Amino acid sequence: MIGKIKALLSQKEMQQFIRFCIVGGTCALIDAAIFYVVRLFAPYQVALVSGYLISLCVNYLLTVYWTFRTESSVLNLVGIVGAHMFNLFVVRMGLMMLFVEILGLKDSIAYLPMAVISAITNYLVIRTVVKYSKKKAH
Repeated sequence: MIGKIKALLSQKEMQQFIRFCIVGGTCALIDAAIFYVVRLFAPYQVALVSGYLISLCVNYLLTVYWTFRTESSVLNLVGIVGAHMFNLFVVRMGLMMLFVEILGLKDSIAYLPMAVISAITNYLVIRTVVKYSKKKAH
């Protein structure tokens, strides 16, 4: 699997992907911890949004300054936050609804495959947004 990823990405993109995974892993832990605590006393939808929005703040700063090593701009702020909102409300909520409401999984179990799938789609969308905002800035 790693070999296939390396074949698709340049050396710079591979380094970005590794940094993205570290940032994503850290933010995923923040997100998951908040999700599992909040769901003890609120519906899974509230827990999902709470954890994601808090981890988004950390994620934005680390993504801009460390993962893609660029400067913050209005364009990449709007793009990254917009991409994350797409990820939250379309991908994550959609998958959770599919897994919980349609397939009948417990929300605590459904969270795991949802998180993996949304991480992959999030990387692809964020990478595209950052590349686009760099081109527009030059």
